[in-house]
Amino acid sequence: MNYESVFSEKAMRKRTGEKQKRIAEAAIRVFARDGYHAAMISRIADEAGVATGSVYLYFDGKESILHHLFSQLWQGLHEMFEQVVNDRNLDEAEKIEALIEGVFSTFARDPSLAQVFVAEQQHLVRDGTGDFMRFYEEFLTLGEQVFQRGIESGLFRSDLSPHVFTHVVFGAIRQLLNQWVRTPRAFPLSTLRVELQGMLMRGVRP
Repeated sequence: MNYESVFSEKAMRKRTGEKQKRIAEAAIRVFARDGYHAAMISRIADEAGVATGSVYLYFDGKESILHHLFSQLWQGLHEMFEQVVNDRNLDEAEKIEALIEGVFSTFARDPSLAQVFVAEQQHLVRDGTGDFMRFYEEFLTLGEQVFQRGIESGLFRSDLSPHVFTHVVFGAIRQLLNQWVRTPRAFPLSTLRVELQGMLMRGVRP
């Protein structure tokens, strides 16, 4: 076996992944600053420190980058929630609270990503295309399953719809994130998270 060739191929894949990641992170900043529709590939390339042509080695264009960002985001959120759902040490109410905390924590680490999410999520969902839709829909389905089990165990009111509840939670999160990215001092994320958790849990208990 040619071990030198194997190691060089691994190094090449690593460099390729790092450059793609750098371009994606630069796109988040450019989309947040300029808006998706006004953003230009050349600005993303400048932000990433690469040639404009290099961007097209990894992405077909702006839409391809946006879909990649949302696929990464929703895959991460889905995996996070799946771990929460499978945690036997948490009851269903604690799982809902952990879901909310996990989503807020994800965006707290990257406010620019929150801006892009708030601005483009609804448009992409209406469009219904992109790999991220699978993770997004599975994420919502997990939420419904958790709430249904909470009803069955007597933790949550039986007159409430798991489907409606899950969409209410997600809609509230999106709206609160919108307020936070616009006026972060007036709407601190840590306060919004705690208040949302409290209001939801008080509203769904028998």
